[in-house]
Amino acid sequence: LMPKSILGTLGQKMKDGVVGAIKSVDEVYDTIFETVRSNAVGLLKGTGDVGGAGIGAVEELVVGAIHAITETGAAVTEGVHDIVKGTITGVADAGGEAGAAVKNTVRGAIRGVSEVEGDVVNASVKAVSGAIEGVRTVGGDVGKATEDAVTGAIETVGGVSQSAVGEVKKTLSDSVDGAKDVISRI
Repeated sequence: LMPKSILGTLGQKMKDGVVGAIKSVDEVYDTIFETVRSNAVGLLKGTGDVGGAGIGAVEELVVGAIHAITETGAAVTEGVHDIVKGTITGVADAGGEAGAAVKNTVRGAIRGVSEVEGDVVNASVKAVSGAIEGVRTVGGDVGKATEDAVTGAIETVGGVSQSAVGEVKKTLSDSVDGAKDVISRI
């Protein structure tokens, strides 16, 4: 795991963009999706490689956005769904393949929440549902997105809090369509 204070350049740019946008509004949660989406588009286009490096960069973008929410004093897990959905939609809008970004986006959400000491179980469910909704929004393969999101969530939680894995599997099985089937195959 990366130390808490280290955000790469893209993560820092996302954090600054999101903090700047949401500090000026009353309804923080209403603006997260669009703020993250538009920042993701700009930052990914700036990498010049939305397919390769860009897909790796999405994890860092999500971690940056999570840190931004925390810095503004908002409840971080409340923003996870829209951060993940906004990032995946941003990948598609920047010309990348949304489905390819699912695992890294979910990983970034859980890693980010764990770094700010939030609830990784709650974050996992919100990240998985945000990823699936993001892929559905851009017309991608929802079945594959479900599989990638659930698998990515369980793997990542295993890396940050082995004791939470059982609870994450149960919560995902109970609350996300198709998750139970994926988990039974893992």
